[in-house]
Amino acid sequence: MNQKPAIDPRLPPLYLPAKVESPLVDVIEASATKGEWATPAVKKVSLGLALSNFSATWRGLRGLKSENVSAGALSICELDHSRRFEMRNTADFAIVVVEDEALQQAAQAVRVTKPELQARDVLQDPTLRRLITILLHEKQAGFQSGSLFLDSIAASLANYLVHHYSAASPAPESSAGGLAPSILRRCVEFIETRLEGDLRLNDLAREASLSTSHLIRSFRQSTGKTPYQFLLHQRVQRARSLMRDHRTPLTQIALASGFADQHHLARVFRRVTGVTPSSYRRSL
Repeated sequence: MNQKPAIDPRLPPLYLPAKVESPLVDVIEASATKGEWATPAVKKVSLGLALSNFSATWRGLRGLKSENVSAGALSICELDHSRRFEMRNTADFAIVVVEDEALQQAAQAVRVTKPELQARDVLQDPTLRRLITILLHEKQAGFQSGSLFLDSIAASLANYLVHHYSAASPAPESSAGGLAPSILRRCVEFIETRLEGDLRLNDLAREASLSTSHLIRSFRQSTGKTPYQFLLHQRVQRARSLMRDHRTPLTQIALASGFADQHHLARVFRRVTGVTPSSYRRSL
């Protein structure tokens, strides 16, 4: 009978990744077949990204439209408004639903009381496209990077939408300074006590008594890294420390350091240090 490897009691509790869902965004993959295709009314801000070329006729914001749309095109959907398309070919889409909380936090930083966005039928925006693509790839990878990464991208998306597509003109943001030393110390301690767990951006922002967007900007100014980048570096530091005991398998070290698995550890470790975990361990 095969036996499970023993867990070294000297290591921190293992982080067993579960399904990650962000309270700030939802990512959906959808396919449309040739013929009539309907999208439901959604009472939250939703964005569409075409993942393939398609040709269709639909009633848009300014009347009936019939277009050939290229992969990479985006749309900002009307709130609580269903739409019917007559598809001339099959097509794939990514749909991102942005929660009100994310937009409210982004609007708070620029003194917009009600974050209403301007709907757009078809638009080209490389930054918006990249943010949605990152969210889609993260979902397809099983949210391996964890909640802090997902929440940070969601906050960046909401911030970008409020700045570039708000119906009201946002006030210029004041230049955020770094965090006060006491707040920075509290944030660092909060992160370090949760290295092997799944840290949420809202929890860290609450610890600092700041909005998520203000926290990200100020934390970067104080440390040179975003909270997520800082978390990864601290996890790598823990992994390096644990590697000094050559008896401990890298799989166990990966989990005890907060990585999803050994492959996740290897990818991040090499990006941060320039060497693989195996090469680093051999050099000790």
